[in-house]
Amino acid sequence: MFRRRRRISSYQADERSSQRRIFFIDLFFVFLFVILLSRLVSLQIIKHSFFLARADTLHDTTRVLTPKRGLIDCQDKEENLIPVAINKQYYSIYAVPKEIANPEEASKELADLLSLPFQKIFSHLNKPNDPYEPLLRKTEDKVLIQKVKDLQIKGVYIKEVPYRYYPLGSFASQLIGFVGEEQKDNQTKGRYGLEAYYDNILSGKKGMFQGMKDALGRLIRSNSSQEKSVVEGTTLITTIDKNVQFASEQALEKLIKGRKAQRGSIIVMDPRSGKILALANYPTFDLNNFSQEKDYSVYRNDTVESRYEPGSVIKPITMAAALDLHAVTPETTYVDKGYYEIGGHKLVNYRHLVFGKVDMNKVLEMSIDTGAIFAANQIGLSNLRKYFKRFGLEEKTGVDLPNEITGDLSNIEYPKANPTNFATASFGVGIAVTPMELIRAYAAIANKGKMVTPYVVESIEDNSGIHSAVTSPELTTVISPKTAETLTTMLVNVIEKGYGGHAKIKGYTLAGKTGTAYIPLFNKKGYSNDVIHTFIGFFPAYSPRFLILVKMNRPQWGKESASHTVTYTFREVEKFLINYYNLPPDEE
Repeated sequence: MFRRRRRISSYQADERSSQRRIFFIDLFFVFLFVILLSRLVSLQIIKHSFFLARADTLHDTTRVLTPKRGLIDCQDKEENLIPVAINKQYYSIYAVPKEIANPEEASKELADLLSLPFQKIFSHLNKPNDPYEPLLRKTEDKVLIQKVKDLQIKGVYIKEVPYRYYPLGSFASQLIGFVGEEQKDNQTKGRYGLEAYYDNILSGKKGMFQGMKDALGRLIRSNSSQEKSVVEGTTLITTIDKNVQFASEQALEKLIKGRKAQRGSIIVMDPRSGKILALANYPTFDLNNFSQEKDYSVYRNDTVESRYEPGSVIKPITMAAALDLHAVTPETTYVDKGYYEIGGHKLVNYRHLVFGKVDMNKVLEMSIDTGAIFAANQIGLSNLRKYFKRFGLEEKTGVDLPNEITGDLSNIEYPKANPTNFATASFGVGIAVTPMELIRAYAAIANKGKMVTPYVVESIEDNSGIHSAVTSPELTTVISPKTAETLTTMLVNVIEKGYGGHAKIKGYTLAGKTGTAYIPLFNKKGYSNDVIHTFIGFFPAYSPRFLILVKMNRPQWGKESASHTVTYTFREVEKFLINYYNLPPDEE
């Protein structure tokens, strides 16, 4: 009996213990349920708007789509296109400082690789709340990039970025220009040359995407997404012939270095259309390393951005006015005494030469200053001023290059106009022009009296490959065809009998004129001993294909006369053109 009662008590104790365990298990699940329920209430009700906004930022995105910049091409005589400005992929290294656990250690490791001072890198990385800090903007060193990746520093990232690249380096640098980065918004913008003038169409138009992105940041296009298509940049097809440009640059560099001059320019143009085949300036610079230049004046395109007193190359313009108004003929004579007295001044010929009785042919052949004054006196100040303006010496040429300035004829405008200024203007002193204005004026003579508009871009090509030609304004008549023909013959005589003989190539007729002018003193009256030499000529003279301007500033050796300096450089470019284009002789 006792044993049975004991067994029952043991059974009841086990049962009570089991019930307690079940109770505690139930209590645990109830507690867990309460916690989960409170968390769910917090997420779905209390913090609903916060997490909804956070989810939107993770999955919804608005992204600016950047277009590719258009290319710039030059040509050769077979119209093959040669790229001179392209887009190239580079690497960029940047940091997200708030993700970097140990800025000091990371700075030490990066300083060794990037060859940058530790303190400079540390100043970038030691910004706990900064979301972005650039470390290296542009590199194509793949070995370096791999070494940075191998460091596996959390918060240091690498991305591929397109940058402008110029395959031919310093080729036509002032003409092409370059692309710089705007500091305020990190956007690229064309600076100087064609990059600046055509920046709007080269840049294209940005697009916009509003929609979803996946966990990897890739855009998800769907019916609900909104997108404004990006418009890629337009490609420029220039008139520049690569080989003519190279030949001009080499000849110009040889001239400037050989004569120890300060700077110079060469323009090669088709006078029938205004098409520019070459435009060279020296000194030049490497377009891929433009930021290393300390003298920013090297960026300037002197052919359109600088004016100068041209000297005797203006005499044919003065003669054109007198011929066109029938005030003189090539056979008209006067007596040269070697000087001309006016307004209390005595104006003398080059080297104080005295020629006696001469005609207008001889005036241009021997570049007689008093002869230019005589021709101008036959038509008067108002007519001389009118023809100078007709030839475009006080207006922009309209060439498609930035920062073009105009010439300065203020000395023959009232109130400055006086007999002395009128006389000196007739032979190119006291007035100023740009080289582009000057070559356009000569193009009117070569082109039977009709004025052309110089241009550098021949056509543009959109992203679909469609070419659109760039049209020039209609030609305007400056002088009569008869005047142009007569003046051309007189300029041929300058080469055959006068000071332009060194530019001559046997078998080819050439019309041209030299000019040597002293440089005015800055902010003072009078002139320095420094000079500028110019030669302009076109050939074949009576059916011209090419018009060339060669200009040299401040030569230190052989500076006395342009006929012994720039004429040789002209001849060098002229010879190249004859051989390159297989131009047949035209001279009997």
